[in-house]
Amino acid sequence: MKRLFQSLSRTSDGAFIIDSRHRIIFWNQAAVEILGFTAAEVAGLQCYEILGGLDEQGRTLCQRFCQVVLQAERGGVLPNRDVYVRTKAGEGCWLNVTTFAYPVADGATTQVIVHLFRDATEQKNNQHFVNQVLSASEGLQQDGNRQNISVTPTEHQEDGLTARQQQVLVLLARGLGTGEIASTLTISRSTVRNHVQNMLGKLGVHSRLEAIAYAYQHGLIGSNGS
Repeated sequence: MKRLFQSLSRTSDGAFIIDSRHRIIFWNQAAVEILGFTAAEVAGLQCYEILGGLDEQGRTLCQRFCQVVLQAERGGVLPNRDVYVRTKAGEGCWLNVTTFAYPVADGATTQVIVHLFRDATEQKNNQHFVNQVLSASEGLQQDGNRQNISVTPTEHQEDGLTARQQQVLVLLARGLGTGEIASTLTISRSTVRNHVQNMLGKLGVHSRLEAIAYAYQHGLIGSNGS
């Protein structure tokens, strides 16, 4: 066990260990940095009392008689999973969690359960943004099919985007908001909004998300957002 504690103390991933009663007996420094709770604050508590994690549908994952922990105790193979939790500061955070059982000694039947986790919030947010773009893209395609209209980039050449509007479109595709675009281009927020409205009109779409979807569909920006 001492070796396990030492190894987990050195990992950059958050890590905690629970005993057979699901009480936290180890909490490394990376866990402190990710979630804000100190080892002293969580020692002896049930793991679900700290995490209270939810899945993507908002269903409770971390609870008494956690199925993942029970499966680990039975020696089952567990895939990693994404869990939505709250930090000590009350901020929402996605964790990618791996769980496995570890014998307390060679040949021992008694086990502890190890949880390794890392902050997956940015990855989740990016995934959510991509899904929104794809959804908007599908909506545009369906609208076009219903109206029997095939809009191509050449149809917009006469009313093509200005260089500045193209810059704004690229930054929108990278996920920047009005304030961030204004700061990046050293222009005012109102100027950004004017460029966006003019751009929407030229592309024949109704929202920023639809503009991004249209731009990807018709090659106005590259697949890397450039």
